[in-house]
Amino acid sequence: MPSLLVVRIRGTVNIRYNVKKTLRLLRLPRRYSATIIPENDYYVGMLKVAKDQIAWNILDFETAKLLFAKRGKFIGNKAFDDSVAKAEGFESVDKMIGAIVDGQVNLSRFKTIKPYFSLAPPKGGFKRSTKKNYNAKGVLGKNKELMALVSRMI
Repeated sequence: MPSLLVVRIRGTVNIRYNVKKTLRLLRLPRRYSATIIPENDYYVGMLKVAKDQIAWNILDFETAKLLFAKRGKFIGNKAFDDSVAKAEGFESVDKMIGAIVDGQVNLSRFKTIKPYFSLAPPKGGFKRSTKKNYNAKGVLGKNKELMALVSRMI
């Protein structure tokens, strides 16, 4: 069961209560924040509720490694390094990231790693509309080009 990368694209103004609560449960507190979740029925239902605010796709190893290296944080806003994997019970950072990408381990299991990543606006801007679904020439919803977008946001 693979993991999904979820990125909040839109802001907090004028959204319904149930969408706001769903985004809080997904640990997406503000615009341009990202998280990694397992792909199961419960989370897919939550993604469908908040589909007008977020974009998601299946996570690949290279993007996950880049995300943890550049934007991963300890509790206390310390940078991510090799001692994190040892403290969490893994042999190396690559094995820890591999377990997360494969869906064997959830981010909520870790005690010292923050469960979300703060990203920057994409360099070069959005190539598609941030107000439309991916199928309607937008960015939101299940987005096949999300990994390229996230690499520009890191």
